[in-house]
Amino acid sequence: MFNRVSQLRPSPAIVVSFVAVSALIGGTAAAVPNDPDSQSTSQATSQAVKKSKIRKIATNKANKAITQRAPTLEVLFAQTVADNAVATAKLADNAVTTAKLADSAVTAAKLADEAVTTAKLADSAVTSAKMAEQSVKGRELGPTQVVTNGAGIANNATNSVAVACPAGTQMVSGGGTTTLGGNDQVLMLRSFPAGNGWVVTYRNLSGAAQTITAVANCL
Repeated sequence: MFNRVSQLRPSPAIVVSFVAVSALIGGTAAAVPNDPDSQSTSQATSQAVKKSKIRKIATNKANKAITQRAPTLEVLFAQTVADNAVATAKLADNAVTTAKLADSAVTAAKLADEAVTTAKLADSAVTSAKMAEQSVKGRELGPTQVVTNGAGIANNATNSVAVACPAGTQMVSGGGTTTLGGNDQVLMLRSFPAGNGWVVTYRNLSGAAQTITAVANCL
């Protein structure tokens, strides 16, 4: 047990490398105290070599020192991760949580088709305020059911008829028709939603009795 602990104990080279990395990332320069030659050399190097090059050199030295002690370990900084290097296959399940995502980090362009299913949405998570205008078409809501209700209308009379959607469905639109179709001798006076259904009112000037029908589209 003692030998195993001793093998994993950081060597002086590792400690020095980490100190160098920390100092260089913080933008500071290291010099030997009371040594004019060391101080002047450090100042000249700081002016001649960019921080990015210093960071790279220090990181490589730290990696080399650690590899000698523990070959399976490696020092990594965010700056060394290439674009698209961390793929989905390299992430553990549930590794990326909501708390780890920046606001608006996940845009529509980054989502695969049908990636967000109903099962992945919390109740009431999608409100009308979160939906763009005309983003949901009628055909995307599901199959609709057309229900009708008719009534007779005498000549030179006015009459109304109503229709209601079946229980468990919701009225989404409505209208009316007559036995004469679009004939202007039976005039539609009103057409409006009422409760979970639709109401129409007609005036018959055709010279004979007709039938008027209220129509509702239910979802």
